[in-house]
Formats: sequence, structure tokens, C-alpha cells
Amino acid sequence: MTDARFHTVWIPLQDRFYRVAYYILEDRADALDAVQDLYLKLWKMRDSLDLVQNPAAYGSMLLKNLCIDRIRRLRPAEPLEDDLPGKPPPDEELIRKEALGSLLRAMDTLPDSQQNLLRLHVLQGKSYDEIAAETGLTPLNIRVQVSLARKKLKRHEKP
Repeated sequence: MTDARFHTVWIPLQDRFYRVAYYILEDRADALDAVQDLYLKLWKMRDSLDLVQNPAAYGSMLLKNLCIDRIRRLRPAEPLEDDLPGKPPPDEELIRKEALGSLLRAMDTLPDSQQNLLRLHVLQGKSYDEIAAETGLTPLNIRVQVSLARKKLKRHEKP
């Protein structure tokens, strides 16, 4: 393909190619760069472009692939949500949620004072001394009440 033929066939498609690139990349600068890359690629292969019957379609296909390559280079692959390190598999997470729900329902059967002490100690992680300062009970009394609540919960979970 001669220089003049390249300019008459391919250069007028520049606006169309820009719109395609902008649609894919959603960024003006990236779209302009992608179109420039397309024209560099077309120029390097200009000797074989005489065989192209539909320059607009052929150029759009090449441009689409260049844009996809650009996206892959610019945005590193993110791990799938299920593959994140430290996250349990979905089935284990479901089992854990069901067990927690069962535990919370069983806690509802406890007296209010034991529920409150168990929540403060187990769920909020407060020490017996911290709970004693909040409630006015002695740490020993709190320890006994938490122990009794745990025993009731264990009896509740047995079939």
C-alpha cells in the first residue's frame, strides 16, 4: 500500500476509531493513545493492508484488542472475592453464620442478667474487672454467672 492510499483509506477513519476507543477505555488520553498505537500498527503492516476489504471493521477489531491489552496492563488483576487470603470458603462461612444465629437464639433463653454479662465478656471481649466496674458486681460473681450461662448454652445445643 502506498503512502497516499494509506492516507486516503485509513486516516479518514480516525474519528471513528477514537469513538470506539473512548467507548471502551472511558478516558480521553487513553483513547488517543490507543488510536495512535493502532495507526503505528497499521503503518508497520501497510504492505498487507491492500487485502483488507472493510478497513473500518478491520481497524475497529484491531483497536478493540489494543484497548483490551491496555486495560489489562493498566489495571492489575484483582483476586476473586472467594479467593481472598484469610477469608473462609462460602460454605464454611454459611455454617458459621448459622451457628452464630443458633447461639444468639439460645442466648435469648437465658436470664437478662446472664445475657448481658455473657455479651460483655464473650462478644465484646471485656475482662471481668472491666465488667465489674460497669455493673457494680464483683469479678467472682461475674465469673460464676458467665460460667452458668455457658453451661446452660451447652445443654441447649445438645439434641
